[in-house]
Amino acid sequence: MRWRRLQKTSIADCRDIVVFRGKFYAIFINEDVFAIDPYTLETTPLTPPEIVDCGRCNYLVPYGDDEGFYLVERIIVRNGVLCFSKLACRVSVLDEEAGEWVVVSDLGDRVLLIGRPGNCSGNASCSAKELPDGCDVSGSSMLFINEIFNVIYPYKYGIDTGGIFDIFDI
Repeated sequence: MRWRRLQKTSIADCRDIVVFRGKFYAIFINEDVFAIDPYTLETTPLTPPEIVDCGRCNYLVPYGDDEGFYLVERIIVRNGVLCFSKLACRVSVLDEEAGEWVVVSDLGDRVLLIGRPGNCSGNASCSAKELPDGCDVSGSSMLFINEIFNVIYPYKYGIDTGGIFDIFDI
């Protein structure tokens, strides 16, 4: 057997990969997302719905023991001042049969940990009950870890802030 480059994927470099139900799900630095069958090497693009006049940064976050994974989109308004503590997010799960992303309105007890703290390699999720007492993080939350600046940005999913991206009906 020899290594071979996949032909029908993104032109960009792969940034992250998640294994789920026997397939690889890869996200690339240009925000493309592909499902890859490791046996046939067939690739399927899984494009999230477009958001007009915005950029985004996508993250794949597995949950449970091979239960699934979330696509977290951090929304960046192109015509405004970039402030990482006030960015909007949209969370989706993959409908495998339809090959489409379905927006999630509530994360329940889940807390999503996004970034690369210390020696960890990748994003993760856990039950809010698994976190130590006193950390003030409840379910339906996300923590974006920025190791370069030694900052953690907490987000509470589903809170009405009065912003244009509070409700995603896009």
